[in-house]
This record gives sequence, structure tokens and C-alpha cells, in this order.
Amino acid sequence: MNAVESRIPLVVVGGWGVDAAMLLPLFDRWPGEIHLISLNDALMSRCDSITGVADYLLERYPCPSVWAGWSQGAQVVMAAASRSCPQVRKAITLAGFPRFVAGEQWSTGMEVDTFETFREQVSQNAGLAWRRFQRLLIHGSYDESQARQELRPWLARGPSVSDVNLVRGLDWLGSEDQRSLWGALPVPTLHLQASNDVVVECWEHSFHPSPAAKVVRVTGMTHWPRGQALSRCHDEILQFVFGKEVEWTL
Repeated sequence: MNAVESRIPLVVVGGWGVDAAMLLPLFDRWPGEIHLISLNDALMSRCDSITGVADYLLERYPCPSVWAGWSQGAQVVMAAASRSCPQVRKAITLAGFPRFVAGEQWSTGMEVDTFETFREQVSQNAGLAWRRFQRLLIHGSYDESQARQELRPWLARGPSVSDVNLVRGLDWLGSEDQRSLWGALPVPTLHLQASNDVVVECWEHSFHPSPAAKVVRVTGMTHWPRGQALSRCHDEILQFVFGKEVEWTL
């Protein structure tokens, strides 16, 4: 691997109601340029679907890059990879899913009634529902006190997206089904699943992605990749993207 290859850009796409910058501790010494993309008003107001977001980002970031998506951002990354393999050289999903809501032959998704109840709560009081969701990001952490401390600044900032677009993002979550896409995508992909995730249930035993994909269950990881899980995620990403020829240390 030469020096140019080791400086490949990284496109990071955040999920519903979260700031992509929350992932910086995982990527802060990435050997290349990092583009952080949050699903905020500026982006969602110009796109009408997950695919629309993917197309817009492909236009904005045309250079061949590694793309990483967290939660709903994983669907954006996978959609982008399916539409332009040359631009998305490798894909990484963090606590991602091909389908969020449970349905036919997909029991690992959130129950429809639970999802609709949450959607109604967001419609009635988006700020309160958003804060409850943020706390779910760290639910199940081994270091609960430290996790709450790390989450506090993000709670203080509040959502980076309007109430209307929070609901819109949930509409996308409720309708997007990428199982066929994930099952056939030829782009090398690393799926990092969280063992302690209370938002997204692990699906590694019930769904088989394409042969180009590797699925890793990260012990102790909650929906927000942080704490002790960072080291395991870091090692898996390092090996997946660069092999053993490049040093990249946190």
C-alpha cells in the first residue's frame, strides 16, 4: 500500500437525531480527510428519501472514499455504495440495519406499535422524545456514569434538526427496506453490530448480507459506539480498510 492509498478520504454519515461528530473519537486520527455528514435540516430539506440523500452526497463527495454510516446513516451509505461502487471503495456500518421496523420475515426490527408510539411522541413533543432517545444511545453501558457525562454536552446542544424533519426521518425509517440491497452489494462492507444495543437488535444470525460483507458483533457496545467498544471498533476498521500495513492509533 502506498502513501496515497493510506490517505483515502472518509465520509461519515450520522443517524436519526444525532450529530455525526459524536463519532469523532473513533476516527479522530484517520490518516486522511474526514467529511462529517449529519442528517440535518440543510440536507433533509433538499432530499425526499434515503436514496435522495445518497445521490446528493455522491455528487458532493465524488472522490473514491471509505464511507461509514451510523444507525440510519448506514442505510444512506449502503444506498450510495449500490449506486456508485467506484466512489464508495469500502463501506462500514455502525449499529446499522437493512430494515428498522419489524415486518414479514424480519423479526429483529422494532415492533410496529412501538415505532408508531414513538413517532406520535415526536409529533407531539419532539424535544422531550429526542432527549429520551439520546439516553437510549448509552443504555446498557458498562460505565454508565461516564457514559452519561459524555452524553451531557450533546444533550445540552439539542437536536440539529427541526421537529418537522425529525418526523420526516422517522417516516424514512418506517418505509426503507434494504434487505435485497444488503444481500447483493458487491462493495466490501464491514457491519459492526452492538451487543448491548437497545435501539437496534443484532441481526447477524437471522440475516445474511452479501459475500463481500463481514459482520462483527462488538461486545459491550451500545447504540453509540463509545467507551471500551471504541478499541474493538478501531481494530476491526483498521484491519478491514488498511490490512496490517498501516499504523493508525487512537
